[in-house]
Amino acid sequence: MIELYIENPKTRNGRWFELPILWDVVQEKLELEDGQEYEVNDYSSPIKLFNFEDFDYMNEVAEQMDEHAGHEAIKYLEELIDYGFYNDLLEAFESIDDIQVYSDCYSYKEYAEQLVDDLGYLSGVPDLIKWNIDYDGIGEDLRQDGRLYQANDSTIIEVLS
Repeated sequence: MIELYIENPKTRNGRWFELPILWDVVQEKLELEDGQEYEVNDYSSPIKLFNFEDFDYMNEVAEQMDEHAGHEAIKYLEELIDYGFYNDLLEAFESIDDIQVYSDCYSYKEYAEQLVDDLGYLSGVPDLIKWNIDYDGIGEDLRQDGRLYQANDSTIIEVLS
């Protein structure tokens, strides 16, 4: 849920609005005239927001958050933007289905082990060989591909687009 504190600078009346909301409702509640300036003085959101002064942008972000509520990647979008995978939240939300969160992998080595296992590459391979596979090296090679990111909580995230 995203909330903005919007104020009418002329009357200094302000209040919190839960997004998405129609601009007409905001204008009516704050007694804003058509074309009159307004101020966004604060916001409340589960993630850090950019451009929160832009009402239309924030409405779109709120709609995307509602649409993708519960997606594991939402809490990592800010980091992925900071890291350079995306330019802004709307672009990240456009590609959210291409973001895979490996919440049980806390290193590139663990990611490589899970990937090799999930793809069944070692089915039928003797244990002696399985025990001697260089998962650190595989993980490092996969990291250098540029699609993996290790989040601040050490979770591995794969960005497919």
